[in-house]
Amino acid sequence: RNPAPEVFVRSRRERGYGPVRIRAELLERGLDAALIEEYLEPRSRAWIALAREQYAKRYGGDAPGDFKERARRMRFLAQRGFAQDQIRAVLKDAD
Repeated sequence: RNPAPEVFVRSRRERGYGPVRIRAELLERGLDAALIEEYLEPRSRAWIALAREQYAKRYGGDAPGDFKERARRMRFLAQRGFAQDQIRAVLKDAD
């Protein structure tokens, strides 16, 4: 049996996953897209804070040295499930 959506979202957030990935996982489980949006609140500033936290945990306070390293870090956050605008906000702060 699947856990309630709010419990699932909370547990995935606590593991450091972003809204894009969580949305895909909920859709795979057959949840209605409108219901998913209620749980995720994609414009919430909390997602950017979580992305910053994951970035800091992985890379510390170091700025990316070059374009290749910046792209690698962007891919890391994208694989964690963060949206492009959230990733840009994190990397803008890191520069």
